Amino acid sequence: MQTIAPAPIAPATTSQPGPQVPRIELLPDERHSVAALAHEYARASASLDSRRSLQLAALMAHELPRSLRRLLTEFRLAGSPNAGFLISGLLIDENALGPTPMSYQERPDRPELRHADAVLCLVGSLLGEPFSFSSQQRGRLLLDLFPVPGHELDQLGSGSTAMLDWHTEDAFHPHRADWMILLGLRNHDAVPTTFAAMEDIELSDEHRAVLFEKRFAILPDQSHTKSFNVATGAADAAEAAGADQFRRIDTMANRPEPIALLEGDPAAPWLRVDPPFMHTNPLDPQAAEAQDALLTAIEAKLTDVVIGRGDLFVIDNKRAVHGRRPFTPRYDGTDRWLKRINLTADLRRSAGSRRGEHGRAVI
Repeated sequence: MQTIAPAPIAPATTSQPGPQVPRIELLPDERHSVAALAHEYARASASLDSRRSLQLAALMAHELPRSLRRLLTEFRLAGSPNAGFLISGLLIDENALGPTPMSYQERPDRPELRHADAVLCLVGSLLGEPFSFSSQQRGRLLLDLFPVPGHELDQLGSGSTAMLDWHTEDAFHPHRADWMILLGLRNHDAVPTTFAAMEDIELSDEHRAVLFEKRFAILPDQSHTKSFNVATGAADAAEAAGADQFRRIDTMANRPEPIALLEGDPAAPWLRVDPPFMHTNPLDPQAAEAQDALLTAIEAKLTDVVIGRGDLFVIDNKRAVHGRRPFTPRYDGTDRWLKRINLTADLRRSAGSRRGEHGRAVI
């Protein structure tokens, strides 16, 4: 494993970019070692139920190359390098993937896709515990990101021609991910992912103090709503009508609890932001001013990262934001296609609030 030139930067943007994201290239023997272990895990887990399969992933992850284990352990414990980095060189056979899907109802099942899932589960298990939300795609642990016809202008991973505003993943939720990983399957157009790390954000002491107070609100994004899940076929209408997860989402949307946008160590705070879904009290101009200052400061430090085939973009979801630049989809089976996994440092935090056959779909 070697650190090479920072991750590819897309053509110039209007922002003043922050530090470039480190890119670590797997050596040839490491690539083949990861691929062999992923194939072994995919084969061994095929006959197991979801819970036992995840337990096996946690065990087999310790057989990944030592250099990869060291990198991810340092990131988990010390948060370095930066709040995100790119691992390049994973072996993905694009010809064996099949066409990029165009609907959430499509569930392609091919050996190369199972191999990609195995890689994501193994690498993710070195960072934390994989989990999902029961209000997203039936609680699937591994989510596919690709453009969907009709979603072009939406603030969703399935959008395309509109900018996907940078955000903390699932910022509205108390059990949002500590880390997330994006795996590139296909990206012929080099569509950039936007990224900024909290450690690079410059704020006044006055604004920081306000941002640490519970004077803000973030609503659930569209992908968690009952109407969206029913419309996309991710949930049956009758089933969704009385589902606990959608009742809770409705509560979060209609009666959001006040939150702070910064928390933890004042010298190195965590953040939670999702600009299209953020609100302040109209009678609290100081909070609105601090929120605007935070969003402006983040925008000034955005940088673009291209996640290509065989790339893993590892992101600290408590210390960074990510989004996506707009692009024009072709809907011909060759569009951008990523996979995503959410990871928590402590699955026990959500005890009593999980569902699903794997027991890790948070309500």
